[in-house]
Parts: sequence; structure tokens; C-alpha cells
Amino acid sequence: MDAILTTFEPEGAAVAEDLEVQLEAARGWLEGFARRVAEDVAQCTLGLVKSHFSEADLEPVVDGVAPDTSDLAWSDYLTSTRPIAGRVAADLNL
Repeated sequence: MDAILTTFEPEGAAVAEDLEVQLEAARGWLEGFARRVAEDVAQCTLGLVKSHFSEADLEPVVDGVAPDTSDLAWSDYLTSTRPIAGRVAADLNL
């Protein structure tokens, strides 16, 4: 990129460095944004579960998928919950 910018603009290398800094900052911002959205969605989803099953212990969810869950069963769970996830997502107020 530096070579291209330098060819057309004498200060191209400086522009490229500025662009690289800006892109790196944007990537950091996007990563932070994605993390916050993921946390908000997880909190909302777990809150919905608790509102219907107040006695549910959600702590095991932190460890991920239950160890005895096969890949096929996990795939089936994801497939069967897709329509519900879409309806829940439509009602999210982030």
C-alpha cells in the first residue's frame, strides 16, 4: 500500500501510516463493540430463561456445552432454537 500511495502522492507513506493507525483503532473499537453486544444479548437471553425458570442454576452455562453433548445433539439444539432466537432477537432493545 505504501508503494502505491507514494507513487501518486509524495506524502503517500505518511498517509498510509495514518490510515493504518486509523484502521487499527477502528478494529479495536469494533472488537469492543462486538463484545459488549454479545454480553448484552447473553444477559438478556439468560434473564429471559430466569424469568420463566427462576430456580434454574445458570452457572454450568459458563463452562460451555455439557460434556456429554454430542456434536450431532448440539447441532440439533442449535437448529431447533433458530426460529425462537429470531423471534427473541426481533424483540431485543439494545
